[in-house]
Amino acid sequence: MKMTITAHSLQDRETIQAAQTYMSAHPYVTAYHHIAWLQAVETTYQHSAVIFIAQIDSNIIGVIPMIHMRRPLLGACLCALPYCDMGHALADDDSTVQALTDYVRHYANANHVRHIEYRNGLAQQPISKDELAAFTGQKITMKMPLADNAQAQMDSYKSKLRSQIRKAQKNGLTVKLSTKTTLLDDFYRVFSHNMRDLGSPTHSKCWFANIMSFYQNRACMAVVYHADQPIGAGIILLQGELCSIPWASTINQFNHLAPNMLLYAELIGYAADHNMRQFDFGRSTLNEGTYRFKKQWGAQPYPLQWSDLRDEAHAPSSKAQRTPSQKISTSKIKPTLIKVWRKLPLAITTRLGSQIRGYISL
Repeated sequence: MKMTITAHSLQDRETIQAAQTYMSAHPYVTAYHHIAWLQAVETTYQHSAVIFIAQIDSNIIGVIPMIHMRRPLLGACLCALPYCDMGHALADDDSTVQALTDYVRHYANANHVRHIEYRNGLAQQPISKDELAAFTGQKITMKMPLADNAQAQMDSYKSKLRSQIRKAQKNGLTVKLSTKTTLLDDFYRVFSHNMRDLGSPTHSKCWFANIMSFYQNRACMAVVYHADQPIGAGIILLQGELCSIPWASTINQFNHLAPNMLLYAELIGYAADHNMRQFDFGRSTLNEGTYRFKKQWGAQPYPLQWSDLRDEAHAPSSKAQRTPSQKISTSKIKPTLIKVWRKLPLAITTRLGSQIRGYISL
């Protein structure tokens, strides 16, 4: 039986629904492998979704969801997937993955696409202690198993961690959760403020509104308050038995009150109560601050393998590969841009950031 591979837009509704059914049932599915992510990208930033589907007869045996990004100066790229850590192929076997990635290369050549950013998060085993040193300075993701419910999850923490969570509560902090857009304004106030302080362009508010709308009850937004002021915020996405947290922010001047501890405790507890069995904290750099923060919850490092499929055949390796966007981000000009951005008024960084953020794939 011969394999066929075809490319589809979101307008091919029946085929896309079949692809979604296949991806949702795959053991290595993530929250980003959902049509909702592609819908949010198209609706917010007008990039085009392209879903590559491998079939034998009428049976789907593999899928790669991608975004065709048209970027001023940088040129067009295909990305699996933008604005997140991973977007690997889901398939029945490795040969189908290879066939899909080969087809993507041919598609890119035919459509004058300069880069193919492929973010492989398929690793199912944490990095061993013996291998850990080799990942120094590399981007990895941090995952931990979840208990059966929020209370059991809280009980599993070490006493020091529980005391840090209680510290936030004793400081009078409260938290609200919603699967709707009712907390959007407060969430965005924290998020845009934090992005300015980090020196990074912010997503538009519409991006988060679309994420919440398209994911529906598969997304949960949380906001931490000091009195009536929002000082911490995050969003989790649920898929299969894996919960991912693509965005979490706090306002620096309130960090001594430990809003991040209450934020994560509530969102992790929510995930446990909703039958998630693993929590993906997202990418970190080994041994840096965010890595240590995530490790204290019980998370372990897993490799992320990023590559440009136009430059090299995609093959497993012990180290993540840098994409062109990563090379740009580490250029000499970045520190200067960050310093300037941090000094700009919040209204300006929010307006400018939301106009350029869609062209930055990370």
